[in-house]
Amino acid sequence: MFFKQINWKISTVLWVTTVMIIGVYLNPKLSASKSTLSDPKSGLYLPSIQTLRDDSGWIYAIAMTPDGKTLVSGDYGGLIKIWDTKTGKLQKTLNAHVDAIESLAISPDSNLVISASWDNEIKLWNLKTGELIHTLKGHTDDIKTIAISPDGKLLASGSTDKTICLWNLSNGKLIKTLENHDWVKSIAFSPDSHTLAAGSENGNITIWSLIDEGNYILMQHSGAVQSLAFSPDGKMLASGSADHTVKLWQFKTGKVLHTLNHHSAAVLSVVFNPKGDILASGSYDKTINLWNPNTGELLNNLSEHKNPVWSLAFNPKGTVLASGSGDETIKFWSMKTTENPIYAASQAQIKKAPVMITKPELIKHLNQQLYAIIDQRWQTNLMIKDSLIYQVTLNEQGKIIEYQPFNSAAVREMQKTAPIFQPDTKSQSQYEAQFRVVLSPSGTLEVSPWDGWK
Repeated sequence: MFFKQINWKISTVLWVTTVMIIGVYLNPKLSASKSTLSDPKSGLYLPSIQTLRDDSGWIYAIAMTPDGKTLVSGDYGGLIKIWDTKTGKLQKTLNAHVDAIESLAISPDSNLVISASWDNEIKLWNLKTGELIHTLKGHTDDIKTIAISPDGKLLASGSTDKTICLWNLSNGKLIKTLENHDWVKSIAFSPDSHTLAAGSENGNITIWSLIDEGNYILMQHSGAVQSLAFSPDGKMLASGSADHTVKLWQFKTGKVLHTLNHHSAAVLSVVFNPKGDILASGSYDKTINLWNPNTGELLNNLSEHKNPVWSLAFNPKGTVLASGSGDETIKFWSMKTTENPIYAASQAQIKKAPVMITKPELIKHLNQQLYAIIDQRWQTNLMIKDSLIYQVTLNEQGKIIEYQPFNSAAVREMQKTAPIFQPDTKSQSQYEAQFRVVLSPSGTLEVSPWDGWK
């Protein structure tokens, strides 16, 4: 155990910290640059990036209040920082721990922020005043993860001492200690607060019933389970692992519904949006993937971080995703935008696209111009490593009147080369249809109606 722990700790270094906010607050005193990533639902560009600088250390954990107004960060130096997400201002700094803070949680009523550290302690703080309320001591080694039950009654903590402690959140008293078979790397409560899932270093996930104390083990991962999250409806459990995969489980039966393989390194964080129709995963490969958890489809890849993405959190409306990374930044990704003119027309003005068009000859028959442009560019100078995804809008004459790159690879291609599509900017016609166009490295082309136009 000690060799593993030493290797983990010496791999962490102190950096100058930057808090980066996208589309949350525009302050003219802050440095700004343009984001080139697109929204997973609409394919539109995200707003500008704002940067707040701080020199306290590597941000390791983040948590957001249920109302989305406050973000709390924990760093390598043991500091807690409390931020106003509307103004971008630092509200408080708490000298919380003598070692790194690896996990944070905020109570459902937003009154408490709980911090867990490598110093083997858990601390409960008054979020508004910064006052220390309780210090919980029950673990004998690093605390890797904490979670609060949705009903606000329990706090669970997992440690490299191979135990899970259950605490009474109201008075800080230890209720029960559950023995685990290996280091506990991640924990999550089900939405009804009746079930606790615990991910281990050896790749197993233990499902504990908090009603009758029974448990069973899910064994599919080949690496440590770094993060767990239940879907809002409680039907699915998502697990992110050091084996580079995300798995979606029907946890009551133990059935794996989907295995998501797009990351090239350990998956460090997984989180569902409030509606449960988007799953975000952050990885050691420096990227964030956005998934449809029902189908397993990759919706988008966000690759602006320069170091591993350790933590993720959605705001309560699901309109903002926050990510904490080893590149000294916290970024806020806008999940929606309404300022692009491509969506100015009402649905009544737009005719529905055909149900499905996937074969090149059918695309060619439907719209010779679209196919010719893509095919000519593809055969000449388009060399790519990742699939390019575009949203293309056609008018009633079959002319391209608008297009948007839908993933980061398409954005990068557009920045370094001439656009693949040449919009007919002079056309005043109403929109006819919108298509999803995917160009893959293998040379295949697929065009299908954009979501919502079937």
